[in-house]
Amino acid sequence: MPSPHYVVRRSRSGRFNFTLLSEHGRISGVVVVPTEKLSREEIERSARAKIQELAAALVAAVGPPPA
Repeated sequence: MPSPHYVVRRSRSGRFNFTLLSEHGRISGVVVVPTEKLSREEIERSARAKIQELAAALVAAVGPPPA
C-alpha cells in the first residue's frame, strides 16, 4: 500500500466524512467546518486542515508506525 493518505467525501452543511488509510488499517470520522460567507475552496481547505490536524494528533498520541 502507498504511504498513509486520506479520502474525503463532502456531505451537507459543512460536514466532511473522511477515512485515514495506512498499511496498518483505517480510521473513519467526520469534521464539521463553518460555511457562512466562505467560498467552496475556503470550506474545503478548512476541512482538509482539520483532518490533517487529527492525523497529526493521532501520530503524536500513539507514535509513528514501526519501521
